[in-house]
Amino acid sequence: MGYSASGTAAGEARPAGPQPPGTVRLAGMLTLSCLISQTGQITVSFVGELDAASADQAYGYVRDAIDAHGGQVLLDVAGLSSCDACGLGAFARMSRHAAQAGSSVRLVAPPPLLRKIIRITGLADQLPVHRADQAGHVQVA
Repeated sequence: MGYSASGTAAGEARPAGPQPPGTVRLAGMLTLSCLISQTGQITVSFVGELDAASADQAYGYVRDAIDAHGGQVLLDVAGLSSCDACGLGAFARMSRHAAQAGSSVRLVAPPPLLRKIIRITGLADQLPVHRADQAGHVQVA
């Protein structure tokens, strides 16, 4: 039995309405997975290359996670080995979709080069970095 991008077995009955996606490998070079914590926090993890070959599918995957759950969605990009202009554009589209849905996205552990490119391109406000102290803890200076 095959598996769909939603992580369910092909032909398997699913509840009505949007569902968060499961783990999927895109264009052979990018793997995405979605984890929902006990507190309801969604984290989408990126491992591999986010580029022209995978950007549109990655956008669709995150869009489906936003539509299924809403709230703040964390994008764990620590596992990205590369991100080209198409990948950066996909992140911007994810952020816009989240805003239109009354949600938000935050990057977790972006590699230094990705952080630099986001800053240089003026996308830092659209793609903020999540810090551990933002998880409901107050940081005392």
